[in-house]
Amino acid sequence: MFQIEGKNYMTVKETAHRLGVHPGTVRNWRSNGVEPIESVKLGASVLYRQADVEKLAKERGR
Repeated sequence: MFQIEGKNYMTVKETAHRLGVHPGTVRNWRSNGVEPIESVKLGASVLYRQADVEKLAKERGR
């Protein structure tokens, strides 16, 4: 997990684990433009805001 400007961000692997999907699924969401959560690039890494991931997890019943 990363903290940027007081907000927590999760890696692809952490996001996938929290949502109960494979990391490839999270990557596919992003590359196909159907991503249910926004991402940010930090160098070569793609990060997801923890609050958004938690919201999606609740919506998915996780």
